[in-house]
Amino acid sequence: MQLGKLAIFLPLWLLCLSQAHVIGVSPEDQHLYSAKIDEDGNQYWTCLNDSSIKLQLSQINDDICDCPDGSDEPGTNACPDSAIKFYCANQGHFPAYIEQFKLNDGVCDYDICCDGSDEYQLGTCENKCDEIHRQFETYKAEQLQILNKALKKKQHVVDLSQRNRKSLINNLEHLERQVPEKKMKLNKLKIQMEDVELQEDTPDLYDILDEHFANLANRIEAYKRDILKQDEQLQKLEKILEELSKGYNPNYNDHAVKESIHKFQEYISNKEDGVQKDFHDITEFVKKIVENAKEHSINIELTGNGNINNDKSKSKSKSKHYDGVPSLKNMIHYYFNLFAQNFLIKTPETYVSKLSSNQLAPEIDKLEEELEKIEKTITVIKKDLSSDYGPDDILRAYEKLPISNNLGGYYYRVDFLNSIYQNDVLIGVFKEYKEGKLIFANGARCWNGPKRSATVEFICGEGPAIVSVAEPEKCHYNFVIRGEAWCHPVSEQELLQSFEIDYNLL
Repeated sequence: MQLGKLAIFLPLWLLCLSQAHVIGVSPEDQHLYSAKIDEDGNQYWTCLNDSSIKLQLSQINDDICDCPDGSDEPGTNACPDSAIKFYCANQGHFPAYIEQFKLNDGVCDYDICCDGSDEYQLGTCENKCDEIHRQFETYKAEQLQILNKALKKKQHVVDLSQRNRKSLINNLEHLERQVPEKKMKLNKLKIQMEDVELQEDTPDLYDILDEHFANLANRIEAYKRDILKQDEQLQKLEKILEELSKGYNPNYNDHAVKESIHKFQEYISNKEDGVQKDFHDITEFVKKIVENAKEHSINIELTGNGNINNDKSKSKSKSKHYDGVPSLKNMIHYYFNLFAQNFLIKTPETYVSKLSSNQLAPEIDKLEEELEKIEKTITVIKKDLSSDYGPDDILRAYEKLPISNNLGGYYYRVDFLNSIYQNDVLIGVFKEYKEGKLIFANGARCWNGPKRSATVEFICGEGPAIVSVAEPEKCHYNFVIRGEAWCHPVSEQELLQSFEIDYNLL
């Protein structure tokens, strides 16, 4: 009696704590099916996705679909379009959910409900969870053993890919170090080239004075011819006078004749020989000057006012200036002074290339080609390093390790980062790695069709090996390659998804 009175005074929210077990609902969701109390003390329940629809508790799992979302029938197949699935407890194994349309259909869905609860109305499915779980544990142990072995092999592949990447980085750093050194060397060669070209283009002393030497020699030669002609005439006159002197009769008292013959005899007595010798000496002297100028040629330049600037003198010591175009007299004086100043006086040393422009030019071309090649290689390496080659750059390990297989009467060769061939037909060249797949494009054109292309997918397993080739679209191929490099640690849930029951053991 006292308990009855006490119940009258209990708060309404305490009454809401009372829950009934609803079949098909997981323990963590049972609270969603708790009874609610209205103002009159009556129990009711509302659809999960529409609280405006109130139902009696007896309408839950009554095999009539009253809620639009089917939430009132979690344990029946009365609502075929319901998104709510039936909960299987599967004690001793793993809980699971099964579609409602599979409930009580006479089929034991042990792959989902190993406890047989999906057929609770018929009661025709025994609880097989213990046997199935033992199969799963055996499967898991085998798979983990295989997987651990594969992961060890994968680590070697990862190490190889990282070594290949490190090798590229080292090569890149080596090439980048060469660039400033070669550029500096190239700049030095170009400066040398400019200096040499300047030296070769600047006329030397002999080049400038050569015309003067030639004019001098021509003038001497002309004077020589004139004098020789005059000497010839003089000799003729001397011969006439000599004959006159010999044939003259002194008994004649011709004072003028006597005086002329007397002066002629005095002239002959005091005459100096060697006109030819004098001319020969002058010619030889000029030849020596020319030869000496050739031997000791000096780079100079003529200024606008006719001054001669000596480049060697200008670079090694104070510049010397000479006014006017050299005449025969001051040319000789200038030349020997210049020779003494530049060859007899020691001046500070400056660098002068030992190579000519013809020798420097190929050296510069060669160095420019080397630089261009290095810079192109640097660009290629940087692009390669920035490319996506999968997790841990795994594909780098296979860049020089193509795989092949005979499938469907064709010989396939896959060069991961290069190309794919079917016999001798190009299926495609490597384009990119995207979303875990290799993309190949621009293959040989099909007969009356597009260019061939391919997609390569990877699965975990022993390999690497091409396990299948398909052509879902015209001239587009799908390859599946198996290998340890694409294995990864798996969870128990992932193993459960790949687990298949051996019904012969049940």
